[in-house]
Amino acid sequence: MSDASGRLRIFSEMLVSGLTRAVWGVRVSGLENVPLSGPLIVACNHSSLLDGPLLGSMIASRRRPCFLGKKELFANPLLSWFLLGTGVIPLDRGSGDLAALRAALGVLEDGGSLIVFPEGTRVKPGERRAPKPGVAFLAARAGARVLPARLKGTAEFPRAFPMTVAFGAPLEPPMPGREAAAEFARVVMDAIYSL
Repeated sequence: MSDASGRLRIFSEMLVSGLTRAVWGVRVSGLENVPLSGPLIVACNHSSLLDGPLLGSMIASRRRPCFLGKKELFANPLLSWFLLGTGVIPLDRGSGDLAALRAALGVLEDGGSLIVFPEGTRVKPGERRAPKPGVAFLAARAGARVLPARLKGTAEFPRAFPMTVAFGAPLEPPMPGREAAAEFARVVMDAIYSL
């Protein structure tokens, strides 16, 4: 699996992009920073269930990323079908989910792109959590650049006008090792929150 594709994915991107731009006036900046090819991790803040679909639809003109999504979202068979059809990889956040990590590495090793939320869960606006090491591990292991992205206004959805999506400059992958990974994860979060 490289970048996600298919009719269901394309339909959902068009729907989310059209509605959020027309109704909520989404503003996008830095889209030119999104590399057109090569392994890429898009690392973003996370405060709403809308974040994944919004980010995926805004970047779709340049890449069609897969996502890591908590396994609890897959409990409903219909939602599970939809998520799998739109490129979401189930992740057990309570364990070192080797199957999810292998699938994510497979996406990156095939030259695809992957959206991750380094804090590992939704975070209220104005708050920050320590990043999980996964973004640094995946970037180092796959030699993937990391594109910081920031969403604003999604926590207030559907009352937010306008919502914004900002993409920063890609970061080169970290050196191997725990200390380098921990420092890189902090650099990624600083880059996200500086947008």
